[in-house]
Amino acid sequence: MNIFRTSVRALTRFVRGLGGQISPEVRTHRPSPGDVKMSENERLIRRILSTIHNNSILLCGRAGSGKTSILLYLKGRLMADDDPTKDFYPVYIDLHGVPEHLLFATVADSVLGQLSFSPPSKVARFGSDYSHRDLVNDFRGVILALRSRSSKRARLVLLVDGIDELNHYEPRTTQRVRSLFMASLAESLVMVASAVKINKHWEQEGSPWYNFFEEINLSPIPVDGNARDRMPPDG
Repeated sequence: MNIFRTSVRALTRFVRGLGGQISPEVRTHRPSPGDVKMSENERLIRRILSTIHNNSILLCGRAGSGKTSILLYLKGRLMADDDPTKDFYPVYIDLHGVPEHLLFATVADSVLGQLSFSPPSKVARFGSDYSHRDLVNDFRGVILALRSRSSKRARLVLLVDGIDELNHYEPRTTQRVRSLFMASLAESLVMVASAVKINKHWEQEGSPWYNFFEEINLSPIPVDGNARDRMPPDG
C-alpha cells in the first residue's frame, strides 16, 4: 500500500466533508445534510482535541465510518494548531496486518521516521528482535529531544489505525503496549486509536485497557459508489 497516496486521498475527502466557510446567505437557510455533517465532524474533532490533554481515545466503527480519515485529518490539525500550553507531535501508525513480532519495531519506525529522528540500527537490521524495552528507551530519548525544542510541554500523540489487530496478540503484548503510557512516559504520551471491534474484556478491571480509553462510536459516512471506491481500506 502506498501510504502517502492513501493519506492524501483520505485527508482530501475528510476536509471536503468538513466544508468551507459558510456565507451569510447560507446561514439564513435551513441547514443542509452537508452542513449538519460538517457540524458533527467539527464537534468530534474539538472533542478529541480537548480530551487528548488528559486521556486517550478509542474511535470505534465499522469500515466506512471514517476512522482512517479522522486520524489523518487530526494529524494535520495538530501540526497546524498553536496550543498555548503544549506542543503536540502527532504520528500516524498503521497496524493493519502487522504481525506481533514486528509490533514494536513498526511503532518505532513510524515515530522516528515521521519525527525525523535517526532510526535505531535494530529496526533496520533486526526488526523482529526490537523489543518493548528498546521502544521504551527510544521513546524516552525522543521525548527528551522534543522537550528541548520549546518551553511548552511536549506531548507525543500516537494515531494508531487498527488497534484491534492486538485482539490476535498474546495478552502480555497488550500489557506492554499499555505500560508505555505509565510511569515516566505518562505525561508526554497519549493515543488516539481506531478499531472496528475491540475485545470487550478491556472493560474489566484486570484488563490492560481498563479505564484507559474514552470511547467514541462512529456512524458510517454515506457516500456514493464512486467515492467509496476512492476510500482508504478502513475508511
